[in-house]
Amino acid sequence: MTRMVKIFLCIACLTLTACTPLTGLSDTFDRSKAFDRSVKAYNRMLRWHEIENAGMTYVDPAQREEYLKRAAVLKKRGLSVTDFRILSSRYLPEKKTGAAVAEFDYYILPSNKVKTISDRQEWIYREETKSWRLKSGLPPFE
Repeated sequence: MTRMVKIFLCIACLTLTACTPLTGLSDTFDRSKAFDRSVKAYNRMLRWHEIENAGMTYVDPAQREEYLKRAAVLKKRGLSVTDFRILSSRYLPEKKTGAAVAEFDYYILPSNKVKTISDRQEWIYREETKSWRLKSGLPPFE
């Protein structure tokens, strides 16, 4: 009888252990998905001429003022992004940071020559807002 109780207790413990959620892995997976969504959404906003909105939504508050000044200058100069591609993105869970490389096709009026530029983006996860923030600024559209 005691052997049956021991076997039952072992099975019960194994079942409970198997059903326990892996919160550490779940958080990492959620942050990774949120990182990918943020990178895509930010770059899409640049593509569709929402440069100020992209700054207000995704740029880290410490860099936001400088970003918005640069965005206003680019808008006055007639920047138009015609396409973008995300070449790579990497999430570093231990540091809660991420990096992405995006490529933009653009022109600045009055020129109609389309140029291409690569942009290395540095991102950081902010626990207090549970969101990703861009730490690097705008690429040097020239």
